Amino acid sequence: MKQYSILITLAGSILVVCCFALPWVTFTSGGYKKSWETDVKKEKLSSGAIARFSRPVTEQGRIRNDVPVTHHNYLGFKIAAGWNIITIVLIASIVSAGCSIYMLTQHNPRKSKLFVLISSGIGIGCLLLTFLLVTVVGENGLRSIGNTTYTANGNIQIGGIATVICFIITLIGAWNIPKTDAAIDDNE
Repeated sequence: MKQYSILITLAGSILVVCCFALPWVTFTSGGYKKSWETDVKKEKLSSGAIARFSRPVTEQGRIRNDVPVTHHNYLGFKIAAGWNIITIVLIASIVSAGCSIYMLTQHNPRKSKLFVLISSGIGIGCLLLTFLLVTVVGENGLRSIGNTTYTANGNIQIGGIATVICFIITLIGAWNIPKTDAAIDDNE
């Protein structure tokens, strides 16, 4: 494996950049409306007029109308365009890919090994922090605005999971880069 570690690093880092074109997260939001004061009931009379009847409801309120459920898929590039923590992940993936290409062209790949390890570590750390935040939103996604209660659930999609896996492949490849004869000669 050590003889192919530069190619493994290169493949992993290029796949990380490609994973930004996949869906990373889906947020599903919906909810229901509550009436805390009165419940208005409309009835059509025989004369064709509409009568409105108001009646008090219980203190807890009761569900009146469902708010339509919407799904929002976000690609990695779209999320990174907002200059947030995913932008750092995109920059780390580009640095990893650039250093991997540079390592492939050099006779001494150990010079760029540290940059690949650091950028891949930063990328994985930022991704895990982001996934933790998405999970917290998914667990505590109930919020009330006015008399409408919305739920927002975040689900991590294939792009985000594949990015973590490809960063790990990049780390494994960079960690296993062997010392070349030129590096041994320089140390002696």
